[in-house]
Parts: sequence; C-alpha cells; structure tokens
Amino acid sequence: MKDKCPFREGGRCNIWIDYQVLQYALQEADELTSSNWKEIQRLYDRINLLEKTLLDAGLTIPPEQ
Repeated sequence: MKDKCPFREGGRCNIWIDYQVLQYALQEADELTSSNWKEIQRLYDRINLLEKTLLDAGLTIPPEQ
C-alpha cells in the first residue's frame, strides 16, 4: 500500500492513514491481551497450588457458587 494519494497533490491518502491507525490499534490490543493472558495464567497457577495445598492438608475444596 502506498502512502501517497494519486488524487491529492502532495497529500496522504485517507485510506493509508486509516490503515496506519488500525495497525497501531491492533498492536496495542495485542500487547494488552498478552499481558492479561499472562496474568490469568499466573492466577490459575496460584489457584492450582492453593487447591493442592488444601487437598494435601486433608481439607475439601469448597464448591463454586
């Protein structure tokens, strides 16, 4: 995709600007979801450790509500 618009003298094409904005937004969204997923995985690891500790201590895991 070209950044120069053949229909606007010396101007940038609106489609190109929209494309660049979309690419930037997708990159930010990817970074955010990646961070969120890492946090979710860490929390699941913590839950699994706590459940194992309860079971090893002979206690039951409370049911989900």
